[in-house]
Amino acid sequence: MTELFIPTKKNNYKPYLLRKVFLVFYTVILVVVNTFGGVLGISRIAASDINPTTLISLTNQERTVAGLNTLNQNSMLASAAQAKAQNMFEQQYWDHFGPNGETPWQFITGAGYNYVYAGENLAKGFRTSEGVVEAWMASPTHRDNVLSKNYKDIGIAVVSGVLLGKETILVVQMFGNLTSEVYGSSSEVETPKPAASPVTKSSIIESGQIKAISITHPKAGDILNDPTMLVKGSVQGDKDEYSVEIYDLEQKLATVDENGSSWEYSSEEKWIEGTHKLEAKVKGTNTVSDSVSFTVDITSPTVLRDSIKVIREDDVFILSFDTDQAWYELKVINGEDETSFLGAETTDIPLENFNPTEEVVLQISDEVGNTSEIDITEYFIEGDTEEYSNFNFSILINSIKSIDGINIIIVGFLLILMIVEIFILWKRGKLGRNMGDLFVIALWITILTVGIFKGFGGVSL
Repeated sequence: MTELFIPTKKNNYKPYLLRKVFLVFYTVILVVVNTFGGVLGISRIAASDINPTTLISLTNQERTVAGLNTLNQNSMLASAAQAKAQNMFEQQYWDHFGPNGETPWQFITGAGYNYVYAGENLAKGFRTSEGVVEAWMASPTHRDNVLSKNYKDIGIAVVSGVLLGKETILVVQMFGNLTSEVYGSSSEVETPKPAASPVTKSSIIESGQIKAISITHPKAGDILNDPTMLVKGSVQGDKDEYSVEIYDLEQKLATVDENGSSWEYSSEEKWIEGTHKLEAKVKGTNTVSDSVSFTVDITSPTVLRDSIKVIREDDVFILSFDTDQAWYELKVINGEDETSFLGAETTDIPLENFNPTEEVVLQISDEVGNTSEIDITEYFIEGDTEEYSNFNFSILINSIKSIDGINIIIVGFLLILMIVEIFILWKRGKLGRNMGDLFVIALWITILTVGIFKGFGGVSL
C-alpha cells in the first residue's frame, strides 16, 4: 500500500499513483467528467463564496478609498436585483435590457424604489466576491457606477441557474438615490415660500373669503409606511370654490380645486422615502397653513446572514444576529409555533421548548410595520455540536459533487503526492535521478490547474 503513495526502494522511488499509466487514467476521468458531467448528473457549479454582504462591503471599501460616502443596504433595491436576475434566467438573456423591453428601471420602480438616480452592474460566472468587484473596478463603465457620487443606496442579488445552456451564477448590483442630493453637493438653493399673513382673533370673515387653511393628515412627526397616502386638510371660510397649492420642502407639488370645508391631494407618484415638510396655500391669497413635517419609511430592517449564530445550551437555543437597521419587533416562527420579542439592533434571543427539526423563520419589523423575513432552518442542527454558525455543510458536499470540485480534488491530490515525493527524494539524495519524471508531472499538473482556474473567471456587464 505504501508503494502507491510514497517513493521507496521497492517501487524504484516512483510511487505507482504518479506513474504515467495513472496520469493517463486521471486524464481520462477529467475528460469524461468535464465533457459528459451534465449527462451524468454532475453539476458544473462548485460552491461559491459570493454573497451580497461581502459584495457591499467590498464596494464600500472602494468608495471609502476614493473619498466617497458608503452606500446603505436597501431591501427594495435587493428585491429589484433579485427580480432582474430571475427575469434573465426566465427569459434567457444576458444584458441590461431584456428581449421584451425589460429595463433595469422597471425592476427598481416595481420594487417600490422611486429613484432620482439609479444604476446597475451585472456579473456572471465568478466564484468569489473579490473577483466580481475586481472585474467591475477594471471596467471603466462599471467603475463609474461603483464610484458614482449620485448614489446613497445599494442592493445585490446572487442567483444560480442555467443561462443560455450553461450553469452559472448571476450577480446583479443595483444602485439608487431617492433624493436629488448627491455626495459633496452644496446645500440646495432655497425657493422662496409665500409669506403668511398673521391671523388674529379679531379677523372678520367677509363674504367669499377663506380665513384659514390647515393640514389634517399627515400629522406633524408622523412616520408613515404608506407611500400612497393622501394629504388631507380643511379650511375656514365661506367661499364656494377655491384652489389649494401644495408645497413639499418649499417646492410646489400641485394645485387642487375644491369646494366645501375640506380638501385632499393624491400624488400621482408614490411619496419617496425620507423627510417631508408640507404646506398648503389658498391660491391667490396670503392664507398659508402651518408646516407639517413627517417621514416616509418603507424600508424593512433585514438580517445580515453572515452574522447569524446559534448556540445550544442544554435545551435552550441562543440566537444572535446583526441587522442593517434597528428593529422593533422580532418573531421566530418554528413550524406552527410563534415567539415574539421586542428588542433593539443586536441581541441574544433565548429559544426554549424549540423543535429544530421544524422549519424556522426569523421575521423582524420596525416601529411602523415594515417587515422582512429570512429562513434560518439551516442554523439549527441536531447533534452534539454546541455552536452552529453560518457554515453550511450542504455547500461543501455540493462543491465536492460538482465538476469544479472533482477537478480541484484530483489536481490537489496529485500536487500533494508530488510534494511528498520531492521531499522524500531530497531527503534520500535521489532527487537528481528523478528530475525528468517530476518535470513531466509538474507540467501536467500546471496545465490542468490553468485550465481549471480559467473557468473560475467571469464576465461583467
